[in-house]
Amino acid sequence: MLRLNMEVFYPYPPQQVWQVLTNRHALAAWLMENDFEPRLGHKFQFQHSTLPGLSENIDCEVIELEEPRRLAFTWCDSMMCQLSIVTWILKPVDGGTKLHLEHKGLSQKAIKENERMHLSQPWPGKFMHESKAAMQTLVPNNRSFAYSSTPIGRYETLDSVIFDYFLNGGWDYRLNEKLPQILVIENEQRQ
Repeated sequence: MLRLNMEVFYPYPPQQVWQVLTNRHALAAWLMENDFEPRLGHKFQFQHSTLPGLSENIDCEVIELEEPRRLAFTWCDSMMCQLSIVTWILKPVDGGTKLHLEHKGLSQKAIKENERMHLSQPWPGKFMHESKAAMQTLVPNNRSFAYSSTPIGRYETLDSVIFDYFLNGGWDYRLNEKLPQILVIENEQRQ
């Protein structure tokens, strides 16, 4: 299982950080365009377009909601076979809020051709690779070569470019660069 755990301190009370996590417009400013609502069971989408040439919807559903302490939602883009889970935990500390993010999902693995595959989505939501051993065989009756291709194995990656992007620096950038900017703006508007 792939898992990212991050903790970030913000010099604002938990309620202000919560608003930036759960307000659709603030969330769009630091993360992605969305139709999020802080309501248990609400299904929503993020529109991801930060990677050049890649514009995808990420399907989500709010699965935990405990204002202003805990929020969790599923995360599944079209390149993923299984859901991942994003969990936010806010903890009041001296001088502000400690925000803990956990994003966990299945690790990349290969499935051999002989194993039963459980595909949740058809192509193009998958990256498929089939390797073949090419063998030339002499056909005795007319002195020509026949091409024979024998499959060695078919493998399917279960990870997503978008999921990998967020686990490998995307969340770090957003939590340490973008979200603090929005907190400053929101704080200035309150005063």
